[in-house]
Amino acid sequence: MFIADGGGGGTTPTTLPDYSGAQRKLSVEPSAIPAARKVFSDALETLQAKLDRAVAELEARPWAGDPVSEETADRFNRDTFEAGDSAGLTALKAYRDQLKGVVDQLTAIEADYRRVEGDNTASWGRVHNG
Repeated sequence: MFIADGGGGGTTPTTLPDYSGAQRKLSVEPSAIPAARKVFSDALETLQAKLDRAVAELEARPWAGDPVSEETADRFNRDTFEAGDSAGLTALKAYRDQLKGVVDQLTAIEADYRRVEGDNTASWGRVHNG
């Protein structure tokens, strides 16, 4: 799976925006999939909470009530919210979508392993104490 393309999901764009960087391959042993998925899920949850708050609280206002602070606030808001692929918020949302793609892909991979291997200890690296 590739982190940069959202974990290989079918709805991700085929061309990556400039800010995405190079694709990286993520290899995970079957026994580590649940823990890896939790790490990515926790990161996704944390990022989503911060994005929700940022959308509500990040907009700059002309703090001094003068033309300079008004121009600065307008420029900050354009660069943060309205600059297309180069907008800061757009980049963060794309990162969120990549994290979600990784979580979805790990969930699907784990489901496939469980369907094929069940709880086979050789595949999952676990020893059941009885």
